[in-house]
Amino acid sequence: MKKKLLNTIIISLFTISSFSQIEMGKIEKAVDIENKTKFPLYIPTENFINHAGYYKAKVTKILESGSGQNPFEEKQCDEEEYYKRYNGLKIYYPNYSNEYKKSSILFLKKTDKIETLNWSQIGNKYFTIISINPFLEKSELYNEAKNNFNKDFYASILFELKDNLSNETIYVFESQYNPQFILVPYFEKKKELINGKTFIAVSDFSAIKNPVSNSDLYIDKGTEWKGELTLLRKKDLKIEQSSDLNDEETLLAVKLSNEKDKVIFDLEGSRWSFENVLSTKNDLEKLKTENTNKNKLEENVFIKKYGEKFGKLVYQKKLTIGMSKDMCSDICGITLNRKKIKNANGEFEVWEYIGILKLYFKNGKLSQIVNY
Repeated sequence: MKKKLLNTIIISLFTISSFSQIEMGKIEKAVDIENKTKFPLYIPTENFINHAGYYKAKVTKILESGSGQNPFEEKQCDEEEYYKRYNGLKIYYPNYSNEYKKSSILFLKKTDKIETLNWSQIGNKYFTIISINPFLEKSELYNEAKNNFNKDFYASILFELKDNLSNETIYVFESQYNPQFILVPYFEKKKELINGKTFIAVSDFSAIKNPVSNSDLYIDKGTEWKGELTLLRKKDLKIEQSSDLNDEETLLAVKLSNEKDKVIFDLEGSRWSFENVLSTKNDLEKLKTENTNKNKLEENVFIKKYGEKFGKLVYQKKLTIGMSKDMCSDICGITLNRKKIKNANGEFEVWEYIGILKLYFKNGKLSQIVNY
């Protein structure tokens, strides 16, 4: 999605009232769905994806958590069963202009007739998913709406939703590839993982300056940042003004700041994965402790095998005169290039690691190291 930039005024206003409910409201927990058939494990609160995309990794065997790719070998469920997993989950529709996506998304209410609703009636509201029909064109409602309005609809999936304020049932013709709602449990989980946390850059990357400019800010590995999850508009990440309705699209982003700089990390539009370039300070300290403990255990294995002096050297991969053949094998690995030679100094066994080094053993002990 996007990667451009934001001006100072819009930055100060990004917490506009249309997002106040999802930022401030008390989010209900997702309803647990009983799965009666076997199918690949998937947590629907992670993200909303289409059925076809979920099974893509069935062939490619690529696992990216939350990306919609499936590494499991269990029996596939059909589309209808797959989308049942979202039943009971809470969603939020941001507020858009009534012209936004009007050709690809349609809101309906059924009384004694079919009524159309617009964004001013839907936006800034919470809904609960009652059911999802991935076969919009096969539904009775689609044919009824098509005959009633005498036109086709450029959508592919049918949502039946409950308005959490009025308890009314509404229907939505949506795109299964790019739905316009925000999945609330996913948003809340992200917010919990990000807000108030201190992050360390574990790799170099760049992010959008805040306030925006014509160039991004280069982030150095090792720098420290405070994080805050936010919702922005696509147009908010651009300097130039635009009348394109697609620029109203809502984006998930993270505001990062320290004493020196402020940046915006576009979670979906950035060329980098947030988790690959940033890690919380607590997680890094925990990982450091775990690695220290792991290294100590590995070192103790060699100490137990070779004693304190040589055990530590073998663990550190430091060849030292007087080491046994086993010690050298643990450090350098096994080589088949072995031979015995005699010279004025006696009989030796020579191990050659082609292009790297030669090791000379006398009486079973390392006596000489020749580096290439």
